[in-house]
Amino acid sequence: MTALSLMAVRNNAVRYRAAADILLFALIVVAAVAEAPSADPNATSEEDRWVHASRALPFHLFVKSTLHVNSKFLVVDQAPDVKYHNGPILTGDRRSTLKVHVVFYGSWSRAQKAIIQSFLSSFSAPKAARNFPTVQGWWAITRGFKNTRKVSVAPYVVLGSQVHDWKYSLGKRLKQTYIEKLVVSSLKNGLALDASGLYIVLTSQDVSVQGFCSSLCGTHSVIPAQTLSKMNKLPYVWVGNSAKFCGGYCAWPFFKPLPGTGFDVPPLKSPNGDAGVDGMIINIGAMIAGAATNPYGRGYFQGDPADPLEVAGVCAGIYGANSFPGMPGDLLKDSRGASFNVYGANRRKFLVPWMYSPRTKQCAGQA
Repeated sequence: MTALSLMAVRNNAVRYRAAADILLFALIVVAAVAEAPSADPNATSEEDRWVHASRALPFHLFVKSTLHVNSKFLVVDQAPDVKYHNGPILTGDRRSTLKVHVVFYGSWSRAQKAIIQSFLSSFSAPKAARNFPTVQGWWAITRGFKNTRKVSVAPYVVLGSQVHDWKYSLGKRLKQTYIEKLVVSSLKNGLALDASGLYIVLTSQDVSVQGFCSSLCGTHSVIPAQTLSKMNKLPYVWVGNSAKFCGGYCAWPFFKPLPGTGFDVPPLKSPNGDAGVDGMIINIGAMIAGAATNPYGRGYFQGDPADPLEVAGVCAGIYGANSFPGMPGDLLKDSRGASFNVYGANRRKFLVPWMYSPRTKQCAGQA
């Protein structure tokens, strides 16, 4: 046998081995997920469900939704198919700027708030360059999403007003209505009323929220028009810190998947030294993208309008090239061995979910 043919045989063997490893990995993941406590919306109680809201899926649910198994075949979901449903998107103010107003609820350290504030300050700078992926380059993907007037999603996102409810004014067990009430009540305590903005409620790790962990890690919806909002509907996002309750569900890959929900692999080191908050960044990014492109349920999404897969949701679990359900893909690493895929403001690094690119019709990490 010639050296060339021997090399070909070896290359084929490597490919077959890799394919077999991936198939075995997938079967293990699916088998493990099948044994996990069900968090499917059809199995959860009515109290867990949010009305007219989209969600960031926990780890075990997005793996389960990506891998479909019947008695004969393992099928990995095909390319995403996000469609426009002719509804409004968030185009920002007259300067095409979307201001994000934040309510920190519960116990937050300065260091934790600084991570989130830096992320929300990264949508415009630093700019992306070759071999230098950034939050700005990631958000630039959304410029391809346009409304019926051919106006795109707001190209600029900036941090707006902020309030901190450190007294747990509504307690430590919150429902959807409490989250909405918190936004409205905060308008009287320094939060700006902004008809063209987006509101974000972030709950600390000791606060439980309706459906948290069992069926969602974050969500977005709309607060109905009312007197305190001067009859404006207010789009909002909620994301919780899952470090205490379910890091393996809602902050993967910075936490190991919970037993029985996925492959037993070590967690990645988080880029900002706080696995819970770095896990929140993933869900905050996904929910801002979802709210901007589908704020009222008639924008861009795939599947059932009652439980849509939005522009980041269709790429859940994908953070780099060569990803696979349960494997985040090829990531960057810093000198400490922490994993990330974008650079941000204040020399920060973050892990953000890839999102659907309307230009390539595929999941992408940069425009």
